[in-house]
This record gives sequence, C-alpha cells and structure tokens, in this order.
Amino acid sequence: MTELVALLHRQCGVATLDQLLACGVSVGRVRAHVAARRWQRIGDRCVLTHNHLPTRTQTMWLAVLDYRVPVALAGMSALEVAGFRFFGRETELVHVVIPRGSAYRQLAGVKVHESRRFGPRDVVPIGGYPATPLPRSALDAAAWQPFRRYASGLLAAVVQQRLCTPDELAAELRFVGRIRHKQVMRLTLQDVAGGAEALSELDVATLCRTFGLWQPYRQVVRTDPAGRRRYLDCEWRLPDGSVVVLEIDGAHHMEAEHWAADMRRDRHEVVRGRRVLRCTAYEARHEPATIAEDLIAIGIPRVVSA
Repeated sequence: MTELVALLHRQCGVATLDQLLACGVSVGRVRAHVAARRWQRIGDRCVLTHNHLPTRTQTMWLAVLDYRVPVALAGMSALEVAGFRFFGRETELVHVVIPRGSAYRQLAGVKVHESRRFGPRDVVPIGGYPATPLPRSALDAAAWQPFRRYASGLLAAVVQQRLCTPDELAAELRFVGRIRHKQVMRLTLQDVAGGAEALSELDVATLCRTFGLWQPYRQVVRTDPAGRRRYLDCEWRLPDGSVVVLEIDGAHHMEAEHWAADMRRDRHEVVRGRRVLRCTAYEARHEPATIAEDLIAIGIPRVVSA
C-alpha cells in the first residue's frame, strides 16, 4: 500500500477510481468505504478519502482529476498555486480550462472555461498540479475580470511578484485572439515595462496619454543621506536640465511613520535641486485633470505628434 499512501499524500486525499484500482484497491473496498460514509464519491471519477467537505486544495485536485478530457488549473487558480497573491485575497472559485465543446459535470466551487486553443501541449506542472503556463494564466485571469482597472492591476502585480516578465506577457498576448480588455492589457504591459508597479502609477501613465504629456521615469532609485536605496514613483527630466518628481500617496502614507519618512525624502530631493509634487492615489484615479494642469504648469512638456 506504499504506492496508495504516496498517491493520496501527493493529491491531498483525492484519487480517481482508476488510480485506486491501479494501487490495488478493489471496487468492492471503495464501495464499502463509501457505504460506511468514510469516503465520498464526487463527480464522475473521483473519490475523496474522508467524510468532510473538501478543502480548497482538494477542490483543485477534484477539478483537474474528474474530467476525462485535457484539463488544467487556469487563470487566478494557476497563479495561486505558483504563489501569487493579489491584494492579499484568493478567489473563491477554482478555475480550470478544457477544450471547447467537451462534455463535463459541474463541480461545486469550480468554474470551467472552454477554450478553442487548449490541448494537452498547453499543460505544465505548477505546484504539483497540471496548469496552463504562467503567462497564459495571467492573461486569462485579467481577461476574466469584469473591470479594466482590476485587470491592469493584476498584470502589474504578476510582474512585481516576479512570476512573469513584461516581455513574456506581451509575447503571449500576440497569440490570444480576441479577449476582453486586450487593448488595456497591451498599454498596461508597456507601462509596466517602463517601471510602473502600482495601480496609482498606471493611473498616472493613463493620465499622461490622455493629456498628451511626456511619460515619466518610474521607480527611480535614489540613495538617501544614510546610504539607503529609495524609490521615487514618477520623475521627469526636463529639457532645461531640471527634474520634477511626483509622489503618489496611498492611505498608508497618512500614518505618522510613513508621513515623517516622506517629508524627509522630499527635503532630500529639494536640497538636491529637484521639484517635488505630491498627490493622493484617489486624485490620480478620479481627478486626473487637476494633476495634469499642475504638471503642465510646472513645465512637463507635451508629446509632439509626428
């Protein structure tokens, strides 16, 4: 039974009936365990070797084992098993992808996506599960979001957490066909490749495109007087040689410790001859015209059309 123990350990207590038979467990024994309510039959093919509700990891195994067609964790679920965290939350549903037109039984807690461009060669192991490759998983997760801003933030977070590079995502985007938010994703990847890592920085990039202003350098590294590396949100180097810095404050910047650190950093930048502007993340999102007016007034050039 060593093989059975290893199988159930690897798959968190979930197995198909065929796997159990291959490990020497007879159909009669399975039926006896199910009849005694020690085990459960779930879906068309799977056995859960306890009598409680399945955990999230067990639901993932049920989702990828129950179907006879090629199947893989996809979207946010594939990113999740790779270690991705978006705003500290996990999606409630487990997402899987199968070939378009395949017959399947709906499982509780599982969202099935059908795809014309999915087959056995599109499956890779991630975290022990069969899953779609991370670039595809990220783009699918973004396309399945109802809101463009959420899709943009998700791609930025995937790059920030070093799961994919902007080039990998951009290359995958060339082959996805028509999907929701595709143009927004393309612009987002351009911004992320330029250094944007937060939603507020993506909002500034959108602001500059909308009002025809130069795009800033993002996450510029500076060394403070104590020799520590600091990162500036947005920086413009103007034709006259001067430098303008825009710092975008989220809610945490109002905390006393962050507020004091921000003021010290601002003083350091001003002493070095740079002009520092500040705005809130709310302004960057909801009041871009006001910020654009101030950027123009301080001298940020407009983009010259070819």
